[in-house]
Amino acid sequence: QMPTNKVLISPRVGFNYDIKGDDTFQLRGGSGLFTGRFPFVWLGNQIANPEVFFYQMVDPEYQFPQVWRTNLGADKRLDNGIVLTADVSYTKDINGAHVQNWGLTPPTGTLNGVDNRPIYTSNDIINNAYVFTNSDKGRIWNVALKAHKTFDKGLYTSLAYSYLNSKEVNSIEAEITGDAFAFNPVLGNVNDEQLAYSKYGDTHRFIGLASKKWSYGNDKWATTISAFFEYAKGGRFSYTYGGDINGDGSGLNDLIYVPTSFEINEMNFSEPGQAESFNRYIEQDDYLSGIRGEYAERYGALAPWRSRWDVKFLQDYNFKVGEKTNTIQFSIDVLNVGNLISSEWGLIQQANNVQPIGVSVDGSGTPTYTFDPDLTETFGYDSSLASRWQVQFGLRYIF
Repeated sequence: QMPTNKVLISPRVGFNYDIKGDDTFQLRGGSGLFTGRFPFVWLGNQIANPEVFFYQMVDPEYQFPQVWRTNLGADKRLDNGIVLTADVSYTKDINGAHVQNWGLTPPTGTLNGVDNRPIYTSNDIINNAYVFTNSDKGRIWNVALKAHKTFDKGLYTSLAYSYLNSKEVNSIEAEITGDAFAFNPVLGNVNDEQLAYSKYGDTHRFIGLASKKWSYGNDKWATTISAFFEYAKGGRFSYTYGGDINGDGSGLNDLIYVPTSFEINEMNFSEPGQAESFNRYIEQDDYLSGIRGEYAERYGALAPWRSRWDVKFLQDYNFKVGEKTNTIQFSIDVLNVGNLISSEWGLIQQANNVQPIGVSVDGSGTPTYTFDPDLTETFGYDSSLASRWQVQFGLRYIF
């Protein structure tokens, strides 16, 4: 059954108050309901592929995603021309998107060993019926601070920081309903609305900008040089088993248990020496070593800090056409200029393997683990364009 075509209303209220009446101190804010655009491919699954090894469906009571957002901000202009800005916002899911497998009943089995999580038995599995439904548990806190100033003679500078704490029940990154379920790391009953960190967004982010323009030749010529930098910590990821340890049909969504140094010797590994290698891997990982004896969180791990500098050069030639000034502008953009200077700068680190340990479970619920001794470090350097320098040239006619 497709969702209804009823009208969605998004009421909002906002204010902007000049406290002193002289444009030096402004207080602003608002609150209201927001409705976003929706990836209709999720709904189209049930039409295009109604029964291809599994069912793809939509809850008859499904509602398009909506959030309630409240924000408060302030701008203060100091006597020296610096403008300070502060913003805080809170976003709450009203109708968040979530996927469940209605062909699974709650798990009735228990895994043997140090990881004694609930597991699904044959009596708990009817079929695979993936259903798009809603959850209202997601929420976001965001804080942003900024200072900027425009100096005489064409110089502008700004520096900003933002903090993000975002949680939801499913960081959907799939076109197919079944994949949206299979990619969502969970513990226990996989159909529960389990609130955890969102995959998206940087927890900490510093950005800065400086730009200077020189005009000369009776304003016929102008040169502008700008630099932008970013330092950020984000890149959230989950540690999951390589294998279906809980029997829910997905080999991608089972969060690992991080054993203590004593418990690791009680685990059954497929080859000698793997337990010792896995223990060394845990110890070198700041996140895993800090949660020994516990389960990894969904998107609880963070990649290291990353940095990036970009530089832009503009050369303008101004001339008159009648009474109007026209401009021919030549530009050079160097992206990730630090990597151009040194091959060791501007690099992004990412997890070498988010499924560091494999697992298989026999009919009695006893797991056998597999760990590759060659996996010794959590992070490696990304070799994509995000870690490389690039240059682009432009020519523009402005009239």
